[in-house]
Amino acid sequence: MTDMSSTTPTPTGPNPRKRRKSIDAASKPERSARLQWQAEYQRAYRANEKRRKIPSRDDAARVALHWFITLMIENGNETGLGHIHREIVRRLVELGFDTDGADRRVSDLIDRYEDGWTFQSKPHLRATDAADGNI
Repeated sequence: MTDMSSTTPTPTGPNPRKRRKSIDAASKPERSARLQWQAEYQRAYRANEKRRKIPSRDDAARVALHWFITLMIENGNETGLGHIHREIVRRLVELGFDTDGADRRVSDLIDRYEDGWTFQSKPHLRATDAADGNI
């Protein structure tokens, strides 16, 4: 459960994304207010997640991909690595990305992992640790 202040907007009722309204002159102010509320809610949510040091979905996905690819490299599983490479490219193309560009990006990523590349640390996590005396 998130720990946000009482002034932070909270979702209510059915999923707001599932409600679709036509945008006409009468609903523009309502839409504008809703977009402003969503932006404020998202800012508060992200700040709370950052304060609590909760990784984003992208953080978790990057770590999982790095772990999986480096494990295959360490085990010498070239067949599996080739399959993963092709599958990632295929799925990126399904999402609308260029085939050659996706192939180059995935190849570059695998090459970096083979060369020992790891993630950059996130300074905001260290700063909080230092302030708490955990470093």
